[in-house]
Amino acid sequence: MLEEAIAAVEEYRRVINKGNVEEVNTWISDEFIGYFGYYPDRDYEIYRSEHYKTDNIETFAAYEGKQPHWEYKDLARNMRTDNELIISAIVDFSLHGKKVASVLAMEVYRKEKGAWKLYRQHMEKYAEV
Repeated sequence: MLEEAIAAVEEYRRVINKGNVEEVNTWISDEFIGYFGYYPDRDYEIYRSEHYKTDNIETFAAYEGKQPHWEYKDLARNMRTDNELIISAIVDFSLHGKKVASVLAMEVYRKEKGAWKLYRQHMEKYAEV
């Protein structure tokens, strides 16, 4: 099951880097909760599924023509249940080939109705860029 889950996560990462937000949003669980602590103007933001999907649409529109790219460096990954994979990673984000952000991420992917979905995500600013 670990190999299947990792293959799904790698596919999600390919999808996010293609930039098709509608396809990206199909990977988000209806029960998604995200905690993001990397904003310059506030301590954190908590997202539920629909808010996150809407924000994705706005964010990807803002990135249009800027060649966004997420580079993942996995630190640890483990099946925490038969249908949940937990991953920690450093994620470097670039626009026009220049790194503009680096975060430490913890993500949980859960198999729901036969498909792997991003179920939980916690991101914190990792380093100054």
